[in-house]
Amino acid sequence: MTLKHIFFLGLSFAATIASQAAELGEPVPQCPAQLAESETTLDFSRYKGKVLLVDFWATWCGPCQKSMPFLNQLRNELQADGFEIIAINVDENSDEARRFLQTRSVDYPIMFDPQGKCPSAFGVQAMPSSFFVDKTGKVRKIHLGFRETDQSEIRDQVAKLLAE
Repeated sequence: MTLKHIFFLGLSFAATIASQAAELGEPVPQCPAQLAESETTLDFSRYKGKVLLVDFWATWCGPCQKSMPFLNQLRNELQADGFEIIAINVDENSDEARRFLQTRSVDYPIMFDPQGKCPSAFGVQAMPSSFFVDKTGKVRKIHLGFRETDQSEIRDQVAKLLAE
């Protein structure tokens, strides 16, 4: 069994027992991720009044890698309308993730959580996992995985939340 499989088994178990798991209509769970280029800790309250997509990803996740250009484009198109993305990397080695990011064009904030506390708080069970948060800070939709055919659904969900 590989380290990735062990990680997801542990993550699935933790998610099952996590009392804080993100639920539709409930406030976005707080978690201790840190911003990539500083010691700044994630604070979701800074994003009230904006539509937020919280995206959990890992360097070894193929669909995560495929989603990044689309998410970057979407964020850049809609940021002026009040849309933001926060990506939370769950790799055990944040230095490896930093090296990975040097080969990608990503304009949205990347947070690191090598201890896996954020996936547990959100109840993440797949990679990537995206949590759509409305302007009041409540989780409104959870999207698991990523295929190119998901782009219109993701775009529509963001547009719907921005219109509210």
